[in-house]
Amino acid sequence: MKKLLIAFLSLSFLISCVSNKRITYLQGNTSEKIYNLQHKTFKTQVNDILIIKVSSKDTELTEFFNSLANSSQQAGGGININPYLTGYRIDTHGNIRLPYIGEMNVLGFSIDEIRIKIEKELSKYIQNTDSYFVDVKYAGIKYTILGEIGKPGTNYLMQYEANIIDAIANSGDVTEYGNRTNVEVIRQEEDGLRKYEIDLTDINTFNSDVFLIKNNDIINIKPIKQKPIGVGTTGLSVFNTVLSTFTVIVTTFLFINSL
Repeated sequence: MKKLLIAFLSLSFLISCVSNKRITYLQGNTSEKIYNLQHKTFKTQVNDILIIKVSSKDTELTEFFNSLANSSQQAGGGININPYLTGYRIDTHGNIRLPYIGEMNVLGFSIDEIRIKIEKELSKYIQNTDSYFVDVKYAGIKYTILGEIGKPGTNYLMQYEANIIDAIANSGDVTEYGNRTNVEVIRQEEDGLRKYEIDLTDINTFNSDVFLIKNNDIINIKPIKQKPIGVGTTGLSVFNTVLSTFTVIVTTFLFINSL
């Protein structure tokens, strides 16, 4: 019986160690290496929404550009402004429609390149370029997350730059049945959709091409193999499962011997 007890405790310890490795993020010794994130300049895509604001001494110019945002702020008290209502959507031809300027093609441009294009067009109407200021940004970073996640769905991160850890934390974290070692990221590239895989348990994930998420990324959290079997993934849940099983076996064994 003593040997049986030792065997069960050893088994539970080994399973617990494996399980903890599967659920702990960014494992590794960070002191051995400094990770420099690759801050990429992303290009715009169809259906991206841009927030464009013009500040100027010319009140007419300012009102034309900022009327949608101002009306939304007045209706909503300046809180939770819907970018769908206040922003400029890039249509299927890659264009946005702007006051004064009209249609402008911005597909495949960076935010800074779009700002420069707008400033150049406005200079045709305003001689003094020092009298206005143009600000262009994305209406948040849009991503869709599916699978074993606390809050699946489409979400926005109101940041200039965000990583996959930000997205997961914003969506309620991966469930206990989620496979953190093989997360899929589906991204729209210039030549079509491309699927990447990333291991969130490895510190070297900082070097991944998809650690920094891009607008319209799809993140798929696949289930681990243990889910159908019903075994827990944390060390504590595994230990409780093994302990319960062991208790039943010992009780049955003692009961039979007492007969």
